[in-house]
Amino acid sequence: MSITFLIVMFFVAVAAGFINVVSGGGGFLSITALLISGLPPANALATNKMQALGSSLTSGIYFLRQGRIDLKNNKWVFIATFFGAASGTIFVQFIDPTFLKKLLPGLIISVTLYFIFAPDITKSKEKQRVSFFLFSFICGGGVGFYDGFLGAGAGTFYTISYMLLLGYRIDKAQIHSNFLNLASNTSSVIFFIAGGKMMWSLGLLMFAGQAIGARLGAGVVLSSGLKVIKPMIILVSAGISTKMLFDMYF
Repeated sequence: MSITFLIVMFFVAVAAGFINVVSGGGGFLSITALLISGLPPANALATNKMQALGSSLTSGIYFLRQGRIDLKNNKWVFIATFFGAASGTIFVQFIDPTFLKKLLPGLIISVTLYFIFAPDITKSKEKQRVSFFLFSFICGGGVGFYDGFLGAGAGTFYTISYMLLLGYRIDKAQIHSNFLNLASNTSSVIFFIAGGKMMWSLGLLMFAGQAIGARLGAGVVLSSGLKVIKPMIILVSAGISTKMLFDMYF
């Protein structure tokens, strides 16, 4: 790996870390860069999780210190996400994940349309639709499994789950999304290391880049979250879906 390549990947990680905290979706940028570099898919996914841990760890600690995470109600969601991601990480090391990519454009486009047309997206919903126990299985187990299996865009799915099922306002949902990313990234890193897939030097360098980007993003979320999160999610989701559809048909 040349010095130029390492510098480029470091700044890719900074950008991805910022995007992950503000809107989710930074994983599409980082995993694409890792795959373009020539890494085998399993090694790229493993290294991506190592560097993504820099983002979720930094933002998670920051939001916890600011008292913005509801630990009492979300501790079981965190645990369910950890085990859901563990299952997905183990599974992906034996299964070709390309078939799942075919489902993603439709999911991402749906998320984009939701955020464009939902008129009350900056307000809390009228009521919580499911219990935290059930939410742990749906979001923690379900999205957590996807996060461990492929991961890219999972932060956006965590956010929209909090909004639709628990009635969280968009900024609160995005903050708790980062908390769940901490659970899934920690779990995935542990099991990818056990599987011998980690590219340590590149992963640790990008970990540092993600940490810097995440700290910048966390400050933006707390200072002007309602103004920037919705536009960022729409922009990132639209870009992701366009690229994925292009890759599929051209």
